[in-house]
Amino acid sequence: MTAEPPRHPAQGPWTTLDVRVDAPVAWVRFNRPAAHNSVIPTMMIEIHAALTELARDDTLSVVVLTGAGRTFCPGADLTAALTDHNPDLPPVVVYQSATLLHEMPQLTIAAVNGGCAGAGFAWAAACDLRIATARARFSVAFPQLGLTSELGLPWTLSRALGGAAARDLCFLPAKLTADDARRIGLVARVFPDDRFEAEVDAIVTELGSRPRRAVRGMKANLLLAERSGLAEFVDAEARRHQSFFTGSARAESMRALQNQGLQLSQPETTEPRS
Repeated sequence: MTAEPPRHPAQGPWTTLDVRVDAPVAWVRFNRPAAHNSVIPTMMIEIHAALTELARDDTLSVVVLTGAGRTFCPGADLTAALTDHNPDLPPVVVYQSATLLHEMPQLTIAAVNGGCAGAGFAWAAACDLRIATARARFSVAFPQLGLTSELGLPWTLSRALGGAAARDLCFLPAKLTADDARRIGLVARVFPDDRFEAEVDAIVTELGSRPRRAVRGMKANLLLAERSGLAEFVDAEARRHQSFFTGSARAESMRALQNQGLQLSQPETTEPRS
């Protein structure tokens, strides 16, 4: 009888998340579909713990964040907040889950499969890439609730969209359609609802098939570009680039280059003109 592989530490057990790890890809799914994946303090604690464990895993190159059912994450569970007069607020440190999504060595992707607001919007904005289904809707939501932002949302929006657009969304928060979000640069790609899961799977499979060090190295370059001058960045970038042609990384780099060379050398087929 074959023993089951050991459970990954990032898999919990959790009560608000479903985490699946199949290196080099991990999926983190908000898992409160009966409550539309709305946020409670336990979810804040669990997502921080799960992302912390995933960030430590050197076998992973891609982490995907999505929601169970037809909703991504609409923000706080207002029903619970209104009925619980003494909420068990999470420790301040767990708000760094957004920092983890932005800075962890793996490429992070928000697969936005429906409504995305408040904390859900902040988590999506902290990811490297955002892909949305056509029915997705985005809203900052905090001002309407009489709250300031959380989870670093103004910081991530300012860097993704620029200061003026970030201020417009934060002070005059309109509900954005998926196409609106793509138009302003918040979302990279939008797919029809009936094709969304298949298209996301294809993108994730393609990224997961690439050399792990290359994906993680590109993420490291992008993070460095945010906080360094050009000369400093180019120096570090060149050193990282050269490291792919020495030591144990050389064979993997050569295989990838050869495969890409073969693909580029294939002639394109064109349909005969009528």
